[in-house]
Amino acid sequence: MMLWFIVILLSILIVYHHIVYTAVMIRLGQYHTDEQSTSSSHSASLHDAYPHIALVMPAHNEADYMAAKLANILMLDYPAEKLSVNICCDGCSDNTAEIIEEWHPKFEQAGIKLAWTNKTNNRGKLARLNALMAQVSSQNDLIALSDISALISIDALTQAAHSFQNAETGAITSCYLLADATEGEKQYWQWQNKIRHAESQLGSVMGGNGAFYIMRASLFTPLPEDTINDDFMLPMMVIKQGYNVLLNQDINSVEISPSTGQQNHQRRQRIGAGNLQQLIRCRFLFSPKQKKLGWLFGSGKGLRTIMPFILVGYLLATSVLAIQGSLLASLLVIGQLSAYFLALLPALGVNQKYLNKWHYLVGGYYSSLFGMVRYLNGQFKQGWRHLPPLYDYQARSTQCCKRLSDLILSVMGLVLTLPLWPVIALLIKLDSKGPVFYRQLRVGQITEQHTDLFEVIKFRTMTHNAEQDSGAVWAQQNDPRITRIGRFLRVTRLDELPQFINVIKGDMALIGPRPERPQLCGDLQNALPFYLERTAGLRPGITGLAQVSQGYDRCLDDVKAKIAWDHAYAAALGSPWQWLKMDTFIILKTILVMVTKRGQ
Repeated sequence: MMLWFIVILLSILIVYHHIVYTAVMIRLGQYHTDEQSTSSSHSASLHDAYPHIALVMPAHNEADYMAAKLANILMLDYPAEKLSVNICCDGCSDNTAEIIEEWHPKFEQAGIKLAWTNKTNNRGKLARLNALMAQVSSQNDLIALSDISALISIDALTQAAHSFQNAETGAITSCYLLADATEGEKQYWQWQNKIRHAESQLGSVMGGNGAFYIMRASLFTPLPEDTINDDFMLPMMVIKQGYNVLLNQDINSVEISPSTGQQNHQRRQRIGAGNLQQLIRCRFLFSPKQKKLGWLFGSGKGLRTIMPFILVGYLLATSVLAIQGSLLASLLVIGQLSAYFLALLPALGVNQKYLNKWHYLVGGYYSSLFGMVRYLNGQFKQGWRHLPPLYDYQARSTQCCKRLSDLILSVMGLVLTLPLWPVIALLIKLDSKGPVFYRQLRVGQITEQHTDLFEVIKFRTMTHNAEQDSGAVWAQQNDPRITRIGRFLRVTRLDELPQFINVIKGDMALIGPRPERPQLCGDLQNALPFYLERTAGLRPGITGLAQVSQGYDRCLDDVKAKIAWDHAYAAALGSPWQWLKMDTFIILKTILVMVTKRGQ
């Protein structure tokens, strides 16, 4: 009965957020207020009273878009003497700084102050943003923020200046458009712009967008450097101080940077992690004094943030009920699985207008779930840094299929081999003193932010504390440290079975490069080029192409040979079909190694 109550509650939340709340807000957001559209008629009378505006922009490797951005700023309809542009190059490795320097004379000629600094180290967007805003806040009335890769409408600043005549207005945000968008992206942002307009009419927009927003300089509050979505949190700090954040529909910001499916996946992971972080940090909106804003935030951003967890919980709850024999639950499970399968079709090359939109929605929840799990695991501790992605060689569909197969096969492997565990444990205890399981720190996946470290779990095959005196060393032929039972476990690879737990936890993959000890990684990286790149964007595996092609590492030449196998495997991840063929081959060869006792 309790399970059915949970299913009904989750059903209500899913229907309310996606249908009731969204439909009401989109309908309300279709109406354009006349107050903002009249702002241009007041521009002449406002000329002498225009506020001083500082436009601040951190930049990291923006050479492709910097010239277009600076040209866009020069064309803005705003008194030159009331505008200053402040840019910080955050560890740029391209010619972003040189482009800014080339444009400096044009800004001098236009009478607009252009100030820039070129920092050699990369500290992240937020650290530079905090520094820039603190630097300009005392000399200016308003601070505008805009991404380098976004162009804004020519009258954006004059429109904003008029909107700030209302003393209760603390920040203004813009309509967000994409120059090159998929069907799903286009539909999503059409809805979002209407919802944000409705939020503006009802009280305040929940956050801004990084393409362009502007706030009163006196309301700037430095954000913690681990903040992920600064373009959301800065306007929310304005709301916290009792001011409104409004959408001016006459201000457009256009994102001109195209993104691949993989880049979009990474961006939405970051947004998902930031949404969870801001849900925690914006809990002040749920106070009794903020009923309307609390409802807007909870019904929109709040439910959208936790929706991936709701959908996973809904599938699990209905699956349990279906196993118990409920026909209705069985139909619900079939419906969910069918819907997710349809969402996967565009990733497999089946393109259709409505399928693409559905793929974008479900894919967004999938990416967001990944990002939130990463955040809960302690990642994103340094906030968000705009660094080149490490995952371009992997198709997004390959990543989805690979992780899904990892979970399914690992759970199956764990269930099927679990009866062997007590027997193996007993043999280990009878053969030598020490614990049954062996835990050791290993290097995991390398991402843009950091390198993962985790404890690998294996059945113990060596004498207890075998490396206590020698430290981390390679295994040898006829290694005296290996026990009798340990030798059997190694040649059959049965010692690897507990690593199914590492795969389920997300530390490892079923197939991938061998995880190495941190003590050896530094030496190997110094001795062998591209050693650490083996796990760039790729989890290490229980088995892999290198593992089934040769045995344990006994010298530097063995490791050198394995690097080639590992990079050959990475090259097979460009498409789901290549990955499927490669993984099938590796699994079959692994079984052959286990049956013929060819492991080492």
